[in-house]
Amino acid sequence: MSNLEKHLMSPDQSIILAEEYIRTNYVEINSRRPASKPDSKTYSIDLEVLKEYLKLIDEEMEKRGITNKGVRVTLGKYPENLKDPKLNPEYLGYQMIFFSPTDLDENQNKSINKEASPKSDEIPDLNYMNVTPPF
Repeated sequence: MSNLEKHLMSPDQSIILAEEYIRTNYVEINSRRPASKPDSKTYSIDLEVLKEYLKLIDEEMEKRGITNKGVRVTLGKYPENLKDPKLNPEYLGYQMIFFSPTDLDENQNKSINKEASPKSDEIPDLNYMNVTPPF
């Protein structure tokens, strides 16, 4: 079995995970939001942008001697008053995700709240995806 095959799941498995999130966490999140403004639950990005980012971080981690390269996905939320010309203003107040390069050897045993690897902390993160909702 290839390394990739170990990480793939069927669409049916994806549905189970998405429905569990909606039934539990998403319900809780939205209980604190206006009914007319449910929080985001899906994020999409242009495949070419993602491939360019993966190439960038692969090359930058290689330069820094990182051999066990990874990508960390972090949950966040756009503040209501964020002033950022790259950001769609409709996304203010919504949860979001961003990608960061990570050295899997250094971060394997650290909690999610720990700082990024000193070797990779100057490599840019990836943000500014499509957030749904809003619709």
